[in-house]
Parts: sequence; C-alpha cells; structure tokens
Amino acid sequence: MLRDGYPAESMRGLRKPLAYFQKTEFRGKSLFNQSDYIRFLEKVLTPSRLAHSLGVMQVMGELAEIYHLDGDKALTAGILHDAGKDLSLEKQNELIKAGNIQISHECESNYVLYLHGPVGSFFVQKELGIHDELVLYAIAGHTYFGDSPYFEHPLSWCLRFSDILEPTRNWEQEKIIWSCAKRLRELVYAGQMKEATFLQIGCLLKWYEEKDMPIHPRMRRIKQALGKELDFDDAFLELGI
Repeated sequence: MLRDGYPAESMRGLRKPLAYFQKTEFRGKSLFNQSDYIRFLEKVLTPSRLAHSLGVMQVMGELAEIYHLDGDKALTAGILHDAGKDLSLEKQNELIKAGNIQISHECESNYVLYLHGPVGSFFVQKELGIHDELVLYAIAGHTYFGDSPYFEHPLSWCLRFSDILEPTRNWEQEKIIWSCAKRLRELVYAGQMKEATFLQIGCLLKWYEEKDMPIHPRMRRIKQALGKELDFDDAFLELGI
C-alpha cells in the first residue's frame, strides 16, 4: 500500500509527513533529492531499513535547526547513512576493493557494526554522484569507522544520535539502550552535545559488552577524554540506565 507515493511501512512511526522535508529551506539545489534517493534505496534496502533511514532523515531535519547545520547536508546524510547495509556479500567485497577501503582495527571488519559505514559512503558516491566531503565522511564515520577530519563535526554526531533516536526504532528488547534513550533524547534536543555524546557512547559500550560485540577502541578513547573534560564518570551513565 502506498502513501504519498511511498510504501506505507516506510512511513509508519514518522512524526511528520515526507512533504515536510520538501520545504524550501531543506531543498538543496544540487544535493538533497528526496524522491530520487528513496527510489534508489527501495532497490537496495529492506522495507524496515528504508523506514529506519527515513526516520533518521526526519531526526536530522529536526537537529539541523537545533545545531545550526546545513539542512540539505543533514537530510542527505540521514536518508543515505545505511545505503550499504543490506548489500550482498559479493557487492560488499566489490565496493571494498573498488573503494580501497582499509581496515585499521580488527573490529572494523565487522560489516554490521562498522564496515557498512565506509562501504555505504563509497556506494552513494559511486551510484548517486555525491561528492560532498562532510556528507560522505559523516556516513562513513557514523559507525565510528576510520579516521576522518569531520569525525567530531556536529553533523557527524547528530547522525550518530539520530541512528538511535529515530522514531521507528524499537529498543524495548534491549534494556540498556531502552533505559537511556529518553535521557539521551532530552540531552540531544536541549543542545547538550558533549553530555549526549558521553551518555550515548557509555550506553553503547555497556550494550556491546553485554552482547559480546567487538568494541572500536575509538569509542573508549572518546568516553575517557569526554569524562575528563566534563568531570563525568560512570555514575552519570547510571542515571539513565
């Protein structure tokens, strides 16, 4: 069933209709092309992943106003951030080779957690002709992969926040994320980026440890550095867990 020309399951949970994101202030003349991007994603993503991508786009549109981001770039990074996640193993390997994507840490070979970021970035560059550095690096680094001059850029952090906070996500079965999501949302929407970053990374580390998932060393370094800067320890995390 279609709604506004798009699959109904892709619309479920969104707080605003897709037409909202076609407002003039969000319409980039050379970058953000929602209709083309959705048509592309429908071919490479599952319906649930497309719904997630639309949700991330929505949150990025909201956070662009709070953090004074370029709305065009924010929406583009949001909708395309997982473009490479559902690709076949053959296609993944093809893009890794063609994009000369290098693994710096053993954990980065985990496609679901880390490697789909840079693969997806190269994929949309190749298939959609996107060449904006901030957008491409934000997509590549939303999984904490690699070294990027834009790793700490507000748009990059907003993309990581949006990946967790988008409205179609159901974290009820994941106690750690579920219990800190409300507080994370409050911090993010209050413009408290550093505090939100510390909380998000702290919760992800606990979750990864609980699930015995490989942890990127950069995540631990960021948490340690922010904890020292903000004078926070794990007691701050327990408030939200």
